[in-house]
Amino acid sequence: MKKNDVWDQEINPDFISDPLENLNTFVWERGYYKETDDGIWYEVYVTEKIKQKIPKIDLNNKKLKILKTFHDLLVDHYDSDNQITFFAPKENNQNYFDILTNIFLY
Repeated sequence: MKKNDVWDQEINPDFISDPLENLNTFVWERGYYKETDDGIWYEVYVTEKIKQKIPKIDLNNKKLKILKTFHDLLVDHYDSDNQITFFAPKENNQNYFDILTNIFLY
């Protein structure tokens, strides 16, 4: 399955639905991933404590500016559902999920 096939219901009817394990429970209420040939899609949900600390995702905020480097970042459901979705390409050695967790921890 290719990167964008994750959104094709005929190819991938469950979308991003494989549960992430060993989440930092201070930061994440729950999280899911879907591995593709090109990398991994993540869909994660912050806890209410984190949402109170960071009520909106402002990419101009100094602390959150690094999020601009994330691939296919979707934060349009953050306000309503505490959801962040992004893609981590295989050719990039950065661990985007750990980076995101650390942003919310500090």
